[in-house]
Amino acid sequence: GIINKLIRMKFYSTILATLIAVSIAQDQLQYIPAKSEQHVIDIKNHDSSSGCLIWNRPSPLRDDLELWKQELNHYSKKMEEKIAFAPDVRTLFNQNYSNREEVCSQYADPPENIVVAHQAEASSLSDPKTVEVKQSLRGRNLSESGASISLMDEYFGGSQQLSFLPKQGFMEPLVPPLRHPDMCLADIEPGWYMTTMDYLIEDFGHICRNVLKKTTRTVFLDLGATYNFNSDEIDKHSPAIRAIEKYRRNGIHFDHIYAYEIMKWDTDVVYKTIPTHMQGPLHWINTGVTGEENHPHNPWTMLAQNFSPDDFVVVKLDIDTVDIEMPLFKQLLATPQLQELVDVFYFEHHVQMDEMQKFWGSHTQGFTKGSISESLGLFQLLRKAGVAAHYWI
Repeated sequence: GIINKLIRMKFYSTILATLIAVSIAQDQLQYIPAKSEQHVIDIKNHDSSSGCLIWNRPSPLRDDLELWKQELNHYSKKMEEKIAFAPDVRTLFNQNYSNREEVCSQYADPPENIVVAHQAEASSLSDPKTVEVKQSLRGRNLSESGASISLMDEYFGGSQQLSFLPKQGFMEPLVPPLRHPDMCLADIEPGWYMTTMDYLIEDFGHICRNVLKKTTRTVFLDLGATYNFNSDEIDKHSPAIRAIEKYRRNGIHFDHIYAYEIMKWDTDVVYKTIPTHMQGPLHWINTGVTGEENHPHNPWTMLAQNFSPDDFVVVKLDIDTVDIEMPLFKQLLATPQLQELVDVFYFEHHVQMDEMQKFWGSHTQGFTKGSISESLGLFQLLRKAGVAAHYWI
């Protein structure tokens, strides 16, 4: 019943909170993967090229992930309540940061949640026997509990299927199909969920409390910056614009947006098709990037020359050219200096996955490289190095 459920949730939360507190106390970049993530990596995705196998094959893993997906969909709906852009939280911190908790709680935390717990005899969420349990978790930060754990407790307390990095907080587990799991629904065309970003979880409250300072510079590095250049209208469906605005709704305004794009476009058109809030920070670099180390068109060269670990850097890599993407990815994996610079990394990794072949191209013809299992392992290595790595759409 409800009492056992709450006790179980509290037990798992206490264990995780202890692990997190120890990790931070020892000043380690200890990455704590979700149980589902580690399981999929350990079994190598059953050596399968299907991104949907774990969602279609009955197992305890699928049960855990189905519960997580329910929580994820609820969380996504709640996040839609944050419609307006929040003020830049850096400008609201006072000199000694004594108001940090107040600022982060108001602007960077997700909307306060009502956790719905079922009594044993309740049949659905609409059943009158369902009990609402309000979580009072605001204000728990590094100094009090070892980490801000409200995101897990408020929204994912049933499944406990979030991964954790001490610097960036909680994030979605690394599991196939490397995007929203609803693309695996039997009655849905795979392309239906290709453009949703609702599977991405960024712990903005944790970042606000533990990363941002008044002097922090904020950077968005857009590698493969394709906006709506075919008309004079702002492309509201552009994934990069949607991501930038998601950060903005949670109090993170980007000072610099470096947009690299190999296709030639008139600069006037570029500025007409992006929101006003992006026009000032935008550095439009109308040339392709290269994976050649130390090359001026290698974006890591620019980043290393101009920014420091005290800055907050988000990178999106999606240029649909495996032979350029992978060298850049591997350089980030192999270079501690870059790992200290990059906080968040989004990458659409084009690997052999049956469900995406008609969109990405044939694996045998070289449009994709590597396996799902290899990809998951590489992304986890990057998280273990301190970079919050996420799959891009």
